[in-house]
Amino acid sequence: MNNEEVYVVGMMRSPIASVRRGKAGQANTSCISSLTPNNLAAQVLRALFQQSQIYPDQINTFVMGSVISQKVELDMFHAPAKNIIRISNAPNKNVRLNAHTIEGACASGLLAIEDAAEEILLEKAEIAVAGGVDMMSRQPNAVILETLTDPEENKLMAILADRKARMLGLSREDHDQYSFESYELAKNHRQDYGDNVVPIVLRDGEPPVLVNDEWIDRALTFDFIQKLSVLPECKIMTLAHSSKYGDAAGFVILASAEAVRKNNLRPLARILSFGSSSKKKPEDFITAPFSAIEQAIYRAGLILKSIDYFEINEAFASSPLSFMYFNVPREKINPWGGAIAHGHPIGATGAILMIKLINILRKEQKKYGVVALCSAIGEAIAAVIEVTKPS
Repeated sequence: MNNEEVYVVGMMRSPIASVRRGKAGQANTSCISSLTPNNLAAQVLRALFQQSQIYPDQINTFVMGSVISQKVELDMFHAPAKNIIRISNAPNKNVRLNAHTIEGACASGLLAIEDAAEEILLEKAEIAVAGGVDMMSRQPNAVILETLTDPEENKLMAILADRKARMLGLSREDHDQYSFESYELAKNHRQDYGDNVVPIVLRDGEPPVLVNDEWIDRALTFDFIQKLSVLPECKIMTLAHSSKYGDAAGFVILASAEAVRKNNLRPLARILSFGSSSKKKPEDFITAPFSAIEQAIYRAGLILKSIDYFEINEAFASSPLSFMYFNVPREKINPWGGAIAHGHPIGATGAILMIKLINILRKEQKKYGVVALCSAIGEAIAAVIEVTKPS
C-alpha cells in the first residue's frame, strides 16, 4: 500500500445538550429535542464543510456511529448515513460517496473513525468523514435504560461498574473527589474549544438555542456530591459518578498524505494507531480500555510515558480512576473534564473526545495523545494521535 499515513484535516461538533428526564412512559427532553438526529448531524456537517473548505463531492467515504438513535428513530431506519450526508449538502443532494453506519455501543464514534481510517490505508478512499450522532432526549427512560443494560447479566452498567470498582479497592471518597474535579475542570476550560463547536439552531434564520455544553453549567459543590445517595443495587456509585445523558453530534475529516498534498490541506493531527480489547466478564468493561491503550501505544512504536494526555471516557469515574494504577499522573488524564460533566451522547462521544484531545494537545503544545472508550460486555477501543505544529 502507498498510503501509510492518515491525517485529521477538519473537525467539528455540536455542544452537548443536557437531557431532562421525563415521567414514566414519557420522552425525555432537551433544548434541541424537537430536532431529529438527522437535522442535528447535518448542521454539524455543514459547519465542518464550510470551515475546512472540503465538500461532499471531494469525499469518498462517510462512516457514522450511532446507538440509540439508529435503533429507534423512524428517519434512521433506511440508509441513515447516506441520507444525512445528502441533507447536509442541500440543496444539491447529488453526492456519490459511499456511506454506512456502525454500532459498537459507547465506542461507536471512535469505531467509525477507525473504519474510515482503514479505508484510507487500504486505498479505498483518499478523503473520509467519520464520527457519530445520538439524541437521548427523544426517547423515554425505558429505552435508554435498556441500552445501558448488560444483556448477559441483565444488570445496568452502573451496577457492574460499582462491583468492579469495589474489587479494585476504589472507594466512594475516590469517586466523589474525581467527579468534583471533572466538573471543575470542565468549567475552567469551557472556552478552550475555539471554533470547533457549532451553535445549534432549531429553525433557519433564528438565533441558536444551544451554544455551550449545558451540563457544565450545573453548580455541583463537593458537599452536594458527598451527600448524594447511591444508585439502586450499588454501594459506591451515585449519579455524580456517572456520565450524563446528552444530545450531540461530532465529526472529523480524514485524509491520506497524498490527498493532503494534492488538495493543499492543513493537517491538525496524524492518527498513529488503534487498539482494542475484549475482557472475559461484562464487569471488566471499566478496565478494558487499558489493554486497548497498551496495544495502541505498542503499535505506534511508543511507550506509556511518551503520551502527554489521555482522554478516557468517563462512562463512570471508576474507569479513569483505575487507570491511575499504572502510575499515570492525574493531570494527564481528562485535563478538561469528561462525560461526568459534559455528558455522554453515546454514538457521538468517540468523535467528541478526539476533537477535544486535539484541542488540548495543540493548546498545550504537546505531541502525543490517546483516546479510549470502554464499551459493552467488557470491550474497549483506543487510538493514538500525534498533533502537527500549529500553522
